[in-house]
Amino acid sequence: MLELAVVVFIISVIVALAVPGLKKLQLDARSTVVANDLRVFGTALQTYVHERGEWPAGNTEPGVVPTGMEGYLRETNWTRSTPIGGRYTWSPNSLQQGVRYRAVIVLSSVGTDTVTTDKNQLLDLDRKLDDGSLDSGNFLLGYRNYPVFVLEH
Repeated sequence: MLELAVVVFIISVIVALAVPGLKKLQLDARSTVVANDLRVFGTALQTYVHERGEWPAGNTEPGVVPTGMEGYLRETNWTRSTPIGGRYTWSPNSLQQGVRYRAVIVLSSVGTDTVTTDKNQLLDLDRKLDDGSLDSGNFLLGYRNYPVFVLEH
């Protein structure tokens, strides 16, 4: 009986040490996917504006490909839920925390599919994209504290 208790104790210690590392790996993986998505989307939107001279029209629903961007975003994750919750939303001429930006991508909550409010997750994503501060730079918290990726100020 004592041997079984020792084995259970050792396994418990190993699990207790492994769980934080696994959580960090999950956090990092989610941030990496979102950062890559935002870079791909940013490149597609910038290609559109270089070819046509203006940003695509806005006012689309979260997860809906902006009009005219079908050929640019067809094979991307735009229409799916993001790894940190919510959907990608195109928002030109967008007011975020009292500042107007010409072009942004917002990670918007939709119904029960909510964007994370985990500051560690959002800061990790900010470090991958920007300056590590959610109050400044090209990745920040905007209206309703939704994460915003700025393409043009």
